[in-house]
Amino acid sequence: MKKLNKEIEDKAKRLNQWILNQEFVKEYQKYEQLIKNNSSLHQLEEELKDLQQKIVMSKHQNIDCEIIMKEYQQKRKSFDENPLVHNYLVLKQEVNDLLLLIQDNINQELSKKD
Repeated sequence: MKKLNKEIEDKAKRLNQWILNQEFVKEYQKYEQLIKNNSSLHQLEEELKDLQQKIVMSKHQNIDCEIIMKEYQQKRKSFDENPLVHNYLVLKQEVNDLLLLIQDNINQELSKKD
């Protein structure tokens, strides 16, 4: 059993390294850091989170939140249209697609062994 666990661990490590070596994954990580280190984007992201909380609280208390929602939508549009964020989101989707494909392949292989 230990040998099997070691084999699985080795395969998982090789798969992880293969994923990390993919160019678009490296690019995704680069954009992630660029966004993280961009103070204006970080500030805008915090404002968006704050507005989301205000919207939820307003809805919970049955208070009209249309003005807050419009402000949120404007700021969200500005955030999403930033070239760094846009590229990050495109690459994030590619990474997610790859991970889903890997998950599907693993599940198919496991179901074959049953």
